[in-house]
Amino acid sequence: MEILGHWANFERDASRIVEQTRANCEREFDLLRSCFDLYSEGFNALPKSGNGESQIVRIALLSQNLNTFNVMINSASQGFYIQALIPLRNVYENWLSFWYLAKHPQEAQLWLDPTWKMHPPKAERMRNRIDHPSKQIKSKLQDFYEELNRFAHTDPAAVLSRLNRDGEKTVIDVGTRFDAGDFRACTYGLSLWLGNCLDSISSLIPDSHEWQRRCQSAIEQTLNFIDEYNTSNGGVPVPSIED
Repeated sequence: MEILGHWANFERDASRIVEQTRANCEREFDLLRSCFDLYSEGFNALPKSGNGESQIVRIALLSQNLNTFNVMINSASQGFYIQALIPLRNVYENWLSFWYLAKHPQEAQLWLDPTWKMHPPKAERMRNRIDHPSKQIKSKLQDFYEELNRFAHTDPAAVLSRLNRDGEKTVIDVGTRFDAGDFRACTYGLSLWLGNCLDSISSLIPDSHEWQRRCQSAIEQTLNFIDEYNTSNGGVPVPSIED
């Protein structure tokens, strides 16, 4: 087992893997990049006035998610596949908070207390106090959260993803390596939540804005990729992100 013990080795390998990712997973790479760019542009399309405390918090939560997506996409492109998915739970909780404050704007102070003595409600409480289109959608949100917890806490995936077979030997990977299947799996999770966040910020942008047309196109491309991924992996198409 060769241990990559130097920062420069990781940087060298990461740069090499980014090039492999672009060359071998062009569609997935471009999907993530275009959705991220559109998400970033959405902040310039937001109305410049009428921001109460609740709206300030909601936009700040989306801004935090933008930075997190930047880290996750870079990590996935460099071969840090598990690490790229770990922050998704925080993205989910910020997204849930965004919609929670749409219904309970009076609770914005829970996010604005500079002393940190007050705390926002836990994810389960927020889910229970949001109007869901159906029990199925509410259950799916719970399932999403439990799946994301696998990456935020210790899990067999943290060990199994590091193991490879070399004849009769078990080899423990150290450092990063390119794997097209792993990158596509990351793209699946990241694009799903990029789509959810695009849908969220679009709810604050006037329908007449030109950005909305491009947003709808990006969401459709994302859903097509998710459906194709599910089908090729024995799954079933997912419902619309907007449901």
